[in-house]
Amino acid sequence: MNVGFLRVLLNPGRFFEERMQSEPSLKIPALIAFIIGLIGAVSAALTANMIIGLLPAEAQAFGPVMVAFTVVGAIIVGFLSWVIYSGVFYLLSMLFKGEGSFKRTLEVTGYGLLPQVFGGIIGAAFLYRVISSLTVPTATSPEQIAEVTESLTNLMMTDPLMQVAGLVGILFVVWSANIWIFGMKYARNLSTRDAALTVGIPVGLYIVYTLITLTGWL
Repeated sequence: MNVGFLRVLLNPGRFFEERMQSEPSLKIPALIAFIIGLIGAVSAALTANMIIGLLPAEAQAFGPVMVAFTVVGAIIVGFLSWVIYSGVFYLLSMLFKGEGSFKRTLEVTGYGLLPQVFGGIIGAAFLYRVISSLTVPTATSPEQIAEVTESLTNLMMTDPLMQVAGLVGILFVVWSANIWIFGMKYARNLSTRDAALTVGIPVGLYIVYTLITLTGWL
């Protein structure tokens, strides 16, 4: 059964081998990055709404503006993440004498972001549950706003649901890494070992950092 680009989720090797027969195209990868940005925007808007609830009534009139900036910023971050991942993989693959255009690297990296869509949806759902359970007091001074914001942030970060969301997010990152390995193998003409090192080093560091953050060691 041909399910289009979704085949990359289950058989990335075959998918990318076939993609190399065509000119690189960024339409679908850009759409994936945009969707990830939108999902991030939902999470950002939930957090922004919580912070707006802290503000005095007269300041809450600026709430929609704050939410709008937050949403736009999250969408931009979605695209930036795509480009940064691609840049890191491209530079690391140069150490293994990788050959192939940056556009092709952007293409395969964008497809590899697809599992993050599912991880983002789960993370946003968990964040909504956590924020819905919080009691948000009203603050009347900048000092109180900062103090209450810090307190609420700590409550959110230590909530078991958010820690579970973090662990689930790591699983989807590992799934992405598996896709990226095959993508970099074909996009930069690398051996499987060199492609695994190209992807595994930055992704491994990211996972270690996330685990340290979740356990509160930082």
